[in-house]
Amino acid sequence: MIHIPSPRVLLASIAIAGLCACTQETGKIIEQPRPVKVEQIGTSNSQTSESFIGTVRARQRAELGFESGGKIAAIMVDVGDKVSAGQILARLDAIPAQERLSKAESDRKAAVAAATEREAQLHRTQQLERDQVVSPAALESVQAQYQAAISQLQAAEAALTLARRDLVLSQIKAPFDGQIVARTAQPYADIAPGQAIFQIEDAAVLEVVVSLPDIVTSRLSTGQVASLTLPGQVSKNLPIRLEKLSGRADNGSQVQATFRIEGHNTELRTGTTVSVALPGSTQYSISIPASALLPGQQKGEGDVFILDTARQRVSLRRIRIDTALAQNGRLPVLGGIKPGEWIVVAGTPFLSDGQAATRFTPLTRLEGTQP
Repeated sequence: MIHIPSPRVLLASIAIAGLCACTQETGKIIEQPRPVKVEQIGTSNSQTSESFIGTVRARQRAELGFESGGKIAAIMVDVGDKVSAGQILARLDAIPAQERLSKAESDRKAAVAAATEREAQLHRTQQLERDQVVSPAALESVQAQYQAAISQLQAAEAALTLARRDLVLSQIKAPFDGQIVARTAQPYADIAPGQAIFQIEDAAVLEVVVSLPDIVTSRLSTGQVASLTLPGQVSKNLPIRLEKLSGRADNGSQVQATFRIEGHNTELRTGTTVSVALPGSTQYSISIPASALLPGQQKGEGDVFILDTARQRVSLRRIRIDTALAQNGRLPVLGGIKPGEWIVVAGTPFLSDGQAATRFTPLTRLEGTQP
C-alpha cells in the first residue's frame, strides 16, 4: 500500500528544499560590518616644543683661595659685597712668608759670594795652566767647581723669586669686578693650600646650563633661539641663545648645553632653577592617538587601520611616526596618512586587513564629543 503524506508535510518539505536551493545558488554568507571607533585625521598649526630644567650661572666666576697654607690674619669682605679688580679680600699671617723671604735673600748672597770666589780661582788656574805650572786636569777640576757655584746661584735666585711670590700671594685679590656670593672661612682659622675661601661672580653676563638628551642635541645648532621661564612666572618668557654644546655625554646620554641670556635681567639670580623650552625640530601637522598604533619592528614605524566609509571596510597601512615628541598620549605622524581619512582608534589588535566595518555611533552622545 502506498503512503501519501499530508498536505502540511508536503508544504514544509517544499520550503526546506527551496531554502537549500537558494543557499547553494548564492554560495556565500553575508558578513555583518563590525562597529569601530574612529577619528577623522585633521591638521594643526601648533608649534611643538620641549621643556627641560636648567640652572642660571654667571659666565665669569671663580673660587679664590691661598696658594700656601697658614693662618688667616684678616678677611675684609663678606657675602653680598661688591668688589673691584685688584681689591684685597683677605690676608694670611705674613710672618712665615717674610721669614722665608729673608732666608732666600741670605742664600742668594752666599751663592753670589761663592760664585765670585770660584770665578776668581778659575782665572788664576787658567793663567797657571798657560804657564805650565798646573796640569790640564787641575784646570778641569776648577772649571767644574765654578759651574757648580753658578748652578747654586741660579737655584738661590729661583728660591728668592718664589719667596717673594709667596709673600705677595699671602693676600687674596679680586681678579675682576664682581660680587662675593660665598665665604667658607673665618678669620684666624688655619687653612690648607688651595682651600677655597671665597666665590666671586660677575653677574653682568648670565648663562643657563641644561642637560639635554643626546637625541635632542643632535638636531640643535649653535645660535638657535629658545625661551626661559622663571619659577612662578609662566606667562613671562626670556629669550636665550644656544652658545655651546659639550663634546662629552654624561651618564651615557646626557649632553651639557650652555645658553646665553639675551640682555640683562635684574630678576635673575645665579643658581636659580628655570624651565628652558626648546622648539621642536619639525612642525608636525598630523597626530594620532597612541591607542590607534600597532607597533612595527622598526623604530619610528607602525601600522594603523584606515576605514573606507564608502566600502565599509578597514585596511591595514604602514605609517611613520616620531615617538620622541609624543605629547598628551598622541603621536606626531611623519607620513603614511593624510587629512580627511578615518583612522580606527580602539580595538585595533582585534581587526584584520579587509574586514567589514562601520563607524561606531553611540546611543547617547555628550556635548563636544566625536564618534
